[in-house]
Amino acid sequence: MKALMLLFLLLPYSSRMPGSWLLVKEQDGIKMYNRPSEHSKFNDIKIETEFAGTLQQLANILADVEKYTDWAYGTKTSTMIKKTSAYDFIYYSEIDVPWPANNRDFYAHCKIMLDSATQSLKVVSASIKNYMPEKKNIVRLPLSSGTWNVTALPNKKIHLEYILELDPGGNVPAWLLNLFSSKGPMETFENLKRKMKTLNR
Repeated sequence: MKALMLLFLLLPYSSRMPGSWLLVKEQDGIKMYNRPSEHSKFNDIKIETEFAGTLQQLANILADVEKYTDWAYGTKTSTMIKKTSAYDFIYYSEIDVPWPANNRDFYAHCKIMLDSATQSLKVVSASIKNYMPEKKNIVRLPLSSGTWNVTALPNKKIHLEYILELDPGGNVPAWLLNLFSSKGPMETFENLKRKMKTLNR
């Protein structure tokens, strides 16, 4: 059964119908799913979990671009490029990829929408194609689009659903695809969970 799940996770193409999520990993209260993408040859990823903490705390973490290197897996640099407001901005990020593959990078527009009336938080972060010229020896991600839907729970907890559409670009061997589609997302949310926990001790 585990081998079958791994096969679904690693293959860029799938015979499953679009919209059909498959649970591929569960660890420390974090569930990871994937499904065939409508916009990329690589599977979409969904994370579901619960954190200790508040919507405001999470919004503040996501708005602190320069500290993405502390918790977002493989992030070598993360730089604020342009701010429309504290919760509406464009940033640049470079992802460290093990040799012999090249690092990846992207520019993205991020909008954080906190709704106190419904006790919910929505975040949309989408890469901006051709925002700036590509850098030498770094592969620009053709597609990176993440959506966060977060709701407040009793006892100062939040329920989080994150969906990522991604195309790593360039030549993608199986081990590199695994970093983007399995190891990276899981470790990112484990790090984020620990970071939220430290704020609520």
